[in-house]
Amino acid sequence: MRSRRPGYNTRMSVAAPDLNTTPPRSGRTMLGRFAWLARLADKVRADHAGTDGEYVAYCGLSTGFLDRAGVSVDDFDTLIRDGASDADLTRYFDEHISDRQREAANRFVLDDMKSHLDEQDAEERRS
Repeated sequence: MRSRRPGYNTRMSVAAPDLNTTPPRSGRTMLGRFAWLARLADKVRADHAGTDGEYVAYCGLSTGFLDRAGVSVDDFDTLIRDGASDADLTRYFDEHISDRQREAANRFVLDDMKSHLDEQDAEERRS
């Protein structure tokens, strides 16, 4: 039986992906009107469940995305820990993030970090 890691929380009700066997969604996959959000949710859910494998939930790209969106790591972590579904995350981001912040976050991910996304997609065998 796997021991509980710090941050493990039984309140999390959304199934966490097992990143040991399947990669998270692409950073280009849109969740609502946000790039990277789906991938971040997968990585943080897996981190909380202890199934994150080699992935780092709050890597530089993740924190850069959150910074530009105006959401703290602590706030995002709480959303996931409290069981936020993809629909809940979409609603939260739509209600709390301005159009300017959304555009800045998406530009950072899709334009500034494009080469990083290309590398991830190649490593995870996406075309």
